[in-house]
Amino acid sequence: MDVKRTDTGFTLVLILPDPERDYVIEADASNQAVGAVLMQDQGNGLQPIAYLSKKLDEAELNYPIHDKEALAIVIALNAWRCYLEGRRTTVYTDHCSLKYLKTQPNLSRRQVRWIDFLETHFHYDIVDKLGHKNKADALSRLAHIAAIQVEGMNPLLKGLFILGYALDPEIPLAEKRHLLQWDIDIAYRKGSTKIWVPNYPPLRQLLLKEYHDVLYAGHFGSNMTLTGIAKHYYWPHVAENVQNFVTSCDTCQRMKSSKQKKAGLLQPLPVPEQPWQVVSLDFIIGLPPTTSGHDAILVVINKFSKMGHFIPTHTIACTEETAQLFVRYIISQHGIPTTLISDRDPKFTSKFWKELMSLLGTKIAMSSACHPQTDGQTERLNQIVSNSSVQRARTTSPNGTCICPS
Repeated sequence: MDVKRTDTGFTLVLILPDPERDYVIEADASNQAVGAVLMQDQGNGLQPIAYLSKKLDEAELNYPIHDKEALAIVIALNAWRCYLEGRRTTVYTDHCSLKYLKTQPNLSRRQVRWIDFLETHFHYDIVDKLGHKNKADALSRLAHIAAIQVEGMNPLLKGLFILGYALDPEIPLAEKRHLLQWDIDIAYRKGSTKIWVPNYPPLRQLLLKEYHDVLYAGHFGSNMTLTGIAKHYYWPHVAENVQNFVTSCDTCQRMKSSKQKKAGLLQPLPVPEQPWQVVSLDFIIGLPPTTSGHDAILVVINKFSKMGHFIPTHTIACTEETAQLFVRYIISQHGIPTTLISDRDPKFTSKFWKELMSLLGTKIAMSSACHPQTDGQTERLNQIVSNSSVQRARTTSPNGTCICPS
């Protein structure tokens, strides 16, 4: 890398592009990444305007070397398109066959797309240049992109990997689906340089601590911790595991101040103008079953007068059964409400329920997720009824069943 810095012969300051002068690009590709440098001669020789380096994705890693080198040119020209359109550009590459890209007789569909894009937007010439003289060569081989060398892995860590592979029941399934490729005793993700971490809790916990808890890790947040792990390792749901680990870190919870915006003040629901204009619905479940088999209560509260109906039902009652109870006990006695307040129970979010309320002309007002305070009155009443029902069942019913109102 020191040699590359010397070979560039550049000052440390990037120059501003001159739109009246032509441009020079040097592009290169390695097995894992592509790199490029945009230059211009403004009277003092070639000087850098911008640098570019991009890691190849899983599909691009499978490209043949000819296409990887061509991809480096396409990415570079597209990235600096705002400068290059309308000016002549000379592109240097160490893959000499790319000089004939425009004229070669047989092209793949991918190459046809690339050439069509380049010919439409750019005036360019491709010239070959020796690799060791190509300044982009270093950019396509950044140190942090290279995979961990198994030979240099800590013996204890390597032993945990080998033990984890033997104990993880998901490894044979991953092999069957061709998700793994093996190198000695270590498995890599197919088409990637990342080590596949087996589902072995001590190993995954060790890696999470290594990238978050240790002194040099700095107790960074979820994104930084995930970035560090994802450079070298992979396992299914790694982002979720990192998120759970970081949010449960005792040191972070005690020492870090919250950066979140403070919650706003609660806004009360508007007071209805007449009885049964606005009603709220909720379920009380998990009650001792009655002799008739009821183990839940559908609670319907009139927001104007606070009058309530407590309708016996079943925990497994479907949306259609709930709708029948609502029509039988509420609409038949009090008319159709204009607004219906409820939580996000699957029964109330179903298509059937929404279409029924739409036909009745009733507006559905659902509470925010994980925010029972939206309908605090009903939630508090549910608590009273639930406690009362269980206590009554224990004191008055010899078999422990709950007597629900009918």
